[in-house]
Amino acid sequence: MNHPDSQTSPPLVSVVVVNYNCKKWLDRFFPSLRAQTIFNQVEIIMVDNTSQDGSAEICQKEMAAWPNGVFLQTGSNYGFGGGCNRGAAVARGKYLFFLNPDLWLEPACLEDLVSSAGQSGAKIGCPRVFDYDSDVVQTEGGEGFDIFMCGVTPRAGENSPERFGVGTFYFIERDLFQRLGGFDEEFFIFAEELDLSWRAWLAGENVTMFYSARLHHQGASGGDRAVENRTNETKRFYANRNQLLAQLKNSRDWLLLLVFTQMALLMAEAIMGALLARRWSFIKWALLKPLADCWRLRSHVAAERRRINGLRRRSDWWMLKRFLRFRFGRWVDVKRLLQFGVVIDKAWATKAKK
Repeated sequence: MNHPDSQTSPPLVSVVVVNYNCKKWLDRFFPSLRAQTIFNQVEIIMVDNTSQDGSAEICQKEMAAWPNGVFLQTGSNYGFGGGCNRGAAVARGKYLFFLNPDLWLEPACLEDLVSSAGQSGAKIGCPRVFDYDSDVVQTEGGEGFDIFMCGVTPRAGENSPERFGVGTFYFIERDLFQRLGGFDEEFFIFAEELDLSWRAWLAGENVTMFYSARLHHQGASGGDRAVENRTNETKRFYANRNQLLAQLKNSRDWLLLLVFTQMALLMAEAIMGALLARRWSFIKWALLKPLADCWRLRSHVAAERRRINGLRRRSDWWMLKRFLRFRFGRWVDVKRLLQFGVVIDKAWATKAKK
């Protein structure tokens, strides 16, 4: 690991970038960082989760040439949350901004994040995320949840800055990130931001949409239906398990009742997916394995519940009144399924080495 000794005063923002085999995106990502209007006040921490595509060597060489660059090799694949935590541990900025490299930032993105936080007093925020090659909005975070604990996205034209959860790419004060306990590394991939946002609300903080801050993410941009309608068994395992984990960790009373509706939805998804794909193993990956793994992690969940209750300033009833929405959060997925069908790939290995 190299650290910019020449930078005597602490940076304003530490941009923590978790890389895992993202070589093809670096040619546009690095110039967008250099073009930031407050580049000289920013620390860049490139965290590599043992990439095998040559991107680690590129990142290390790039950071060595930057006066504010830091390269950190984890020695294993700890997922997005685990990589973020390791980068945050060496960060010095007032704010942390967590990213993957498969994106590019508009020149004023970081400056707008900082100024929006200062003007609003919010300690957590998310930028507007657009498709990689267009101004089509990809995500503006989640405004609440439905009766199945699925995230509900804002309707077109709704400009309320309040968000239940950050959709992706997290901006947060470093001191608050540490107080909340960082990302839960058991999640590995998917829903880490939701879990952290939920904890922040319970601790009395707000999560805010910063509309002026803009970045472009590769995602499933360009209307590629073949990409949008593919899933795999491992993805369904992590997505479904982590949705349950977030619920079991952060609910105390009223919201625990939604565990049953959540499980009913997962059961329906597993059966429908298996029928459509004619692959009965999908039930195991989308339902049985998530439930079994939540049981395996019961000690972790119990310890997290005790820790979160020590931070708690808001009740489940407060959360329900503020964020429950009476519309189905996954309706877009259902319409896509009915219109185009779905292709389910076999599981792929992503297990972190502990």
